[in-house]
Amino acid sequence: MKKLYLISNDKILFAKRYYTSNNDLNNIISCLNGDYKIHLISRKSKNKYDYLITEKFKLTNTKDIDEDIINVLMISITPFNLLTLIKLIFLGKKIRGFVYLRSDGFLEYKIRYGILGYYSYYFMFFIIKKFLKILSCSKNFTHVKPKKILHPSELTTNWLKKKVDKKNFKTDFLYVGRFKKEKGSIYLVNMFKEYLKNFHLTIAGTRRKFINKKYYNKNIKFVNPIINTRKMINLYDSTKIFILPSYTEGFPKVISESLARLKPVIIFEEIKHVSNNRYGIFVCKRNDKYLLKIIDYIFRNYKNIQKKIIKNNIYTKNNFKKELLRSIKNEFRN
Repeated sequence: MKKLYLISNDKILFAKRYYTSNNDLNNIISCLNGDYKIHLISRKSKNKYDYLITEKFKLTNTKDIDEDIINVLMISITPFNLLTLIKLIFLGKKIRGFVYLRSDGFLEYKIRYGILGYYSYYFMFFIIKKFLKILSCSKNFTHVKPKKILHPSELTTNWLKKKVDKKNFKTDFLYVGRFKKEKGSIYLVNMFKEYLKNFHLTIAGTRRKFINKKYYNKNIKFVNPIINTRKMINLYDSTKIFILPSYTEGFPKVISESLARLKPVIIFEEIKHVSNNRYGIFVCKRNDKYLLKIIDYIFRNYKNIQKKIIKNNIYTKNNFKKELLRSIKNEFRN
């Protein structure tokens, strides 16, 4: 079985078992296992994380690599990932493989750090693309011309089983994701504090202790990351509408999860490309009056919207696995 060196910016904690802050890494390893022997090059941490890496892999250092020619799959462009690539080059390794882009790094770095962030990312992007081919989950990323488009998903049969048709929901709106500026979560909180006071919002995905108390409000509930799939499904089932306030996205798995549970989704104009012609996704201007109109329309037509959502193409984990393996196999054939 061929070795595949997976380069990831994720932090890993070893405490008899491996833990990380993002389940996406576990999902990617799961899709590659069986076809490749995974050697992971990643950052290490002493902090306890939520997600257990259940898949088999070997944690590796660049200095321990014996082969002259190595197969590489890099997850995202970051300073750590660039430094790892440079180390391998100076060690005389011939590198072949891909960098997998999950979001628009140019926009993310610009939102976080301004114009200097944009050009810092451009510097990393320019170097990495000289050595690795690009895989992407979107054709709409800045300056990106991907070799293949992937549709990341963690949906298994559990997500597709009978949906609960509730009449009494625990919350009106749900957002699942990181509580970060570029994710629009601060904008979302302010909207519910100022203009949507009559609605309840649940935010899940970031530990409450890391969220500033100034964002708390009586109609906003923060929930710690949920690891159990059944509990996650129940969270989706307990809400009326999923709302994704991000300024930049590729192919967000949370939208697929929402639609799998027949939940209408509201997104904003900056990421309208993520709809992928699926019904039940409503594109909104960042305007409180416009948003209220869409909310009113969804509430008045809720049952009919759900009936049309059922007809959507569903992107599953098995589909993602096939796309990923099909995209990389020719490069690593010999």
